[in-house]
Amino acid sequence: MTRIHRLPGAAGAVGAAVSAGAADTAAAAALDAAYAAYYASIAQPDDTGDGTVRHRLHPEVGDGTIEVTSLRGGFDIVRYDVAFTGGHEIRYAFPGDHFELEHCVDGRMHISETRSGAGDLRAGSVALSPRRATEGSVAHADGERYRAVSITGTWSGLRSHLADLGVDAVPDNRPDDVAHEQYLGRAATALRPAATPLAEIFLHRRSSPGRLLFLQSRLTAALAAVVDELAAQPEPVDGRGPALADHEVAALRRVPDLLWQERHTPPTLSDIARRSSMSVRRLTTGFRALYGMSVGEYHRRRCLDRAAELLVGSDWPVGRVGHEVGYASPSNFGYAFRRDRGTSPARFRRTHS
Repeated sequence: MTRIHRLPGAAGAVGAAVSAGAADTAAAAALDAAYAAYYASIAQPDDTGDGTVRHRLHPEVGDGTIEVTSLRGGFDIVRYDVAFTGGHEIRYAFPGDHFELEHCVDGRMHISETRSGAGDLRAGSVALSPRRATEGSVAHADGERYRAVSITGTWSGLRSHLADLGVDAVPDNRPDDVAHEQYLGRAATALRPAATPLAEIFLHRRSSPGRLLFLQSRLTAALAAVVDELAAQPEPVDGRGPALADHEVAALRRVPDLLWQERHTPPTLSDIARRSSMSVRRLTTGFRALYGMSVGEYHRRRCLDRAAELLVGSDWPVGRVGHEVGYASPSNFGYAFRRDRGTSPARFRRTHS
C-alpha cells in the first residue's frame, strides 16, 4: 500500500500583512520544519560529523538513505538512494521563492503538478523548479530504486549568492511552456550541462578536509550551467511542435529504456526505428530534437554514468562493472571510461571512494 506524506502548506502559510522578504523567510522556515517532520517520520537520522546528516529509511518504509548536506548560501544538497516498500507519495505545496534543481542518476520518479502537468524524471534527466508557487505530488513505485541529487534553496538566496560571485542578475525561466518542460525534466538539451557536476556530487563519498569545498565547487558549476541556460533564448525542447506527433514523442521516450534493457545485445538503429514505427531518419532527428544528442551518445552517457556509480558504490571488479553496463570486454570499457571521465575506472574508484 502506497504511503502518502505531506509537506504542508508552505506556499500559503504566510499572511499578506508582512513584507515580501519576511514572507519568504517565514515560508522557508515553514518548509524546513515540514522537511524535518517528514524525515523523522520515515527514517533514523545519523550525523556523520562531516557536515552531512544521513537519514536511513526505517525497515517498514523501505531500503536506502537520504543524505542532507548544508552548504554556504542557504543551499542544501540532498542525495537520494532509496527504494520504498509498497510505494511512496509526497504531496507538496512550495512557495514561489522555492528553488530546486534535481538530477536523476538512475531510476524513475513520477511528478504531477497542478499547472505543469505530469511526467517522469528518469535517468539522465535534470529538473528545475519554476519561479512561482507549485503544488502537486511526487511518487515512487513499489521497490523501484531511485538515485538522484537535488539542490534546494530559494531563488532570492540564489540571487544573493550569485551576486557575491559577481553575477549581477538571475534570469527568469519563462515563458511558461519552457518552465513547465524544465520542471518535468524534459529540457534535456538545455539543462544537460548541469548533469555532470550534479552526478559528481552524487558519486563523491570520500571523507577529507576538502570535502565541503569540493561539493561547493560542483554546486557552483551546476548553477553556472543553469544561469547560462536561463539567459539563453528559449527553444522548443519537447518535440511537440509540428515536426513530431504525440505518438512519435511517446515512442522516442521509450528508446532509452529499450536500449538499457538490451544493452548486452544492442539493437541497430534500423531495429529501433522499426519497433518504434518510424523511419531511421525520423528516429535520429526526432531523438536529437528531444534529448539534444544522438541515440548512441545518450545511451553511452547513461551506461558510463551507471558504471561510475557502481565503481563508487560497490566492490565489484572493474571487469564486472563494465559487463554490467554493456561492454563486452574490460579493455573496451576502460577505453570508453577514460575517454569520458579523463581517468581510468580504477583510479576513479580510488579518488571517489
